[in-house]
Amino acid sequence: MLPALVESLPTGFLQALLAIPVIAGCLYYSALARDMRHRGGCVDVYHFDLPDLLMGSVLALHFGWTGWLALQHPDNTPEMRVENLRNNFVFMLLVLALVFGFAALRRLPMGQAFHLSLGAIAPSPLRAAIALGMALPLIWAAGLIWENFLQSPSREQSLVSLFRTSAESGDWSVVRLVSLSAIVQAPLVEEILFRGYFYVTLKRYTGTTIAALCVSSLFALCHGNLGVLPGLFILSICQIIALERFGSLWVCIGMHACFNSLSLLLLYMESQGWLPH
Repeated sequence: MLPALVESLPTGFLQALLAIPVIAGCLYYSALARDMRHRGGCVDVYHFDLPDLLMGSVLALHFGWTGWLALQHPDNTPEMRVENLRNNFVFMLLVLALVFGFAALRRLPMGQAFHLSLGAIAPSPLRAAIALGMALPLIWAAGLIWENFLQSPSREQSLVSLFRTSAESGDWSVVRLVSLSAIVQAPLVEEILFRGYFYVTLKRYTGTTIAALCVSSLFALCHGNLGVLPGLFILSICQIIALERFGSLWVCIGMHACFNSLSLLLLYMESQGWLPH
């Protein structure tokens, strides 16, 4: 009944209806950005210095080069296997330990430097849910426009393919491992590295706008998949605006975890035939 009703609606009406959440998202983030400009951002940049810029540049070059190679040669990208996932899990934790160790050697206040104050955890889930809810229409709209621009479907991310095939075959051990990586490990590690370290350090030397654009481009690029570039770029921009507004990386971590959780939920429902492909 519902699909038939939707198909009977005029195309212009559907487009206007779908535009409402996109406009709401634009207004929400525009309001946050205006408020940030008037009152100033909440991100303190003075803990990180030149050594962090050098360390961050080396790590950023590695992630960016790896993602660039994957974009240039998508057919040569190896199929994701459980062993690759575990190795990547360990590698990212080692990178995080390296950054934390580097900061600890210089006796930086870890909670303040990375904007991970324990007192900011409590209000973060609600803020993250609202911020992501307003960002999702922008992300999905950018994805649709990008797909039309490409005129051909891009290759699916290897991690997505691994999750899909595991869910279809009922391999729950792999499903749990992918879920753990996507919902816990990736939000924590990637947010601390990209928004908590790269962005904050770069902002000190380039300012908010350039740092946000550079880090968001790197974040999208390092995933090595053409189809997700604009969506991840916009997600990162929205996270940086939220970080500047609320001054807590926990909000970014919550947004990332919720985004990945929703993506996996929709992918699982699709793999079970509950959603159209």
